[in-house]
Amino acid sequence: MNKDRGFTLIELMVVILLIAAFVMIALPKIKTGTEINIKSAASSLTATIKYLYNEAVFKKNIYKLAFNIEENEYWIETLSGDEYVKSTDPYHRVRKLPNGVYFRDVVTERSIGRSTLDDDEEFILFLPTGFVEPAAIHLKTDDENKNYTLETKPYTGGTRVYNEYVELLRR
Repeated sequence: MNKDRGFTLIELMVVILLIAAFVMIALPKIKTGTEINIKSAASSLTATIKYLYNEAVFKKNIYKLAFNIEENEYWIETLSGDEYVKSTDPYHRVRKLPNGVYFRDVVTERSIGRSTLDDDEEFILFLPTGFVEPAAIHLKTDDENKNYTLETKPYTGGTRVYNEYVELLRR
């Protein structure tokens, strides 16, 4: 009697079929890289907005979250005298959105009704009174399959995140 026979063809086919079924079930649940990146960008912007709200209230200063839509960058500026300056604080450095994620637009009450925006006009103000300028930040992916909208909450410094494009402030 030979005990070193190995697997039969039927046994191999059953194992391959089980692996294929597992992959077909699990694959749609695995998030793509750009989906992870857009969620990461939304999370980072949400944290920055809450941070600036707290900084403005506790340090009694006016802050500006500035955006460069073309370069997909954002940074923090502080009011010093009568002009905004970039801070030397390492947390206030220029940040770039992750690969495959872009700003679609940033809409504030200031931008409503204007047909074009200059790079230096796209910003959100944070006041020492605990007020955050109402704004909608729209993010998109390379293929525009994923859109996110971040809505600032004026009196709490919170952010509401939608996993779709939502037109909150009318242009």
